[in-house]
Amino acid sequence: MIDDFLDRELFLSLQAKLLAPSFAWEESAILSEKAAAHLAPSENVQQVHGFYLVKRGIRFSSPTLEIVRPVINKLNPLALLKAKANRTARTDRHIEYGLHVDTRRPGATTAIFYLNTNNGYTLFGDGQQVASVANRIVIIDAATLHTGASCTDAEYRMVLNLNLMLAAP
Repeated sequence: MIDDFLDRELFLSLQAKLLAPSFAWEESAILSEKAAAHLAPSENVQQVHGFYLVKRGIRFSSPTLEIVRPVINKLNPLALLKAKANRTARTDRHIEYGLHVDTRRPGATTAIFYLNTNNGYTLFGDGQQVASVANRIVIIDAATLHTGASCTDAEYRMVLNLNLMLAAP
């Protein structure tokens, strides 16, 4: 876990772009219908913005990728597999959506970059929790089970989720 990952001005600029009224968000289910059986339909909704995806030989790159380039550049990956922003609305109680892995690609890394401070969190399969603190990043092996949890004290919880291949240390 690294706090103050980006320089303050760079972080505030990135955050402002994602919060701009003109920024395009799409509504999406958080989990598949089968995986979300424990959730009410209204609890299985988030807003997403896909910046980049490579999957099964298909490559998608959004013109908005430049917005999150400072995070990607600082991580300095050998390859970017996915970059996606997730925004979940405030709920009356914390909702832990469901433990999962982002990719099963051997050697891949998942980075969760927190875009606002709230009382939501990331829960890991071993029970560890990381609080949602703006400009914090958590870097984990992509095989690590984790889930997001909604917030109850802010309008939304917003994270940037990255899957990438990093150089060996």
